[in-house]
Amino acid sequence: MRSKTKSKMKDEIKKALVNRDYSNLLHMNLKRVASHLISFLYGDELLIFRASEALGVVCGKLEKEDLEFVKNVLRRLFWHLSDESGAYCKGAPVAIGEIGRNASKAFEGFKNMMVSLLDNEEVEKKYVIYAIGRAAKNVKDAYPNPVEKLMLFLEKNAEVRGYATWALAQLGVRLDVNDIEVEIYDGNFKKVRIKDIFAKDS
Repeated sequence: MRSKTKSKMKDEIKKALVNRDYSNLLHMNLKRVASHLISFLYGDELLIFRASEALGVVCGKLEKEDLEFVKNVLRRLFWHLSDESGAYCKGAPVAIGEIGRNASKAFEGFKNMMVSLLDNEEVEKKYVIYAIGRAAKNVKDAYPNPVEKLMLFLEKNAEVRGYATWALAQLGVRLDVNDIEVEIYDGNFKKVRIKDIFAKDS
């Protein structure tokens, strides 16, 4: 019976992710929802970003009830990016960024670690850069300095350069860019021009 209930909850969570409607998740057992959401961070890219988005919303609410639980979620996500875990989770950086955006108290002790992921050769760089952009408000005073670190990625391939330029824009850095275009998540994946982002923020 318990496994059936667990399966039903996971189906309901997946439906919420597909529809990008997380309101019902907030009326469930939030701790169980958070654990299930982590299981979606391994595969399909769209589900990775939506599960991360939902996890940020859930942890934002959970933080008010159980701060330590949210910290443990962050510890778990960082653990799954280490060789020792044996279960590398490619979507973990995105989820860390969304928690950083929504649960600033829990995230405070982890912001330096998140920026330092830029030095980890095993981790998908665009995911880390996106995470920094999403958590920009709560990561500005991290060490190492996220702006200085991101500037180093402006010489990389077009995709990484686009993500870095976008993240720098979230951190308030306006660059004299060429017409850089990047496919980035905004509910769905879509191509945006960095110039348009700057214009929207003006």
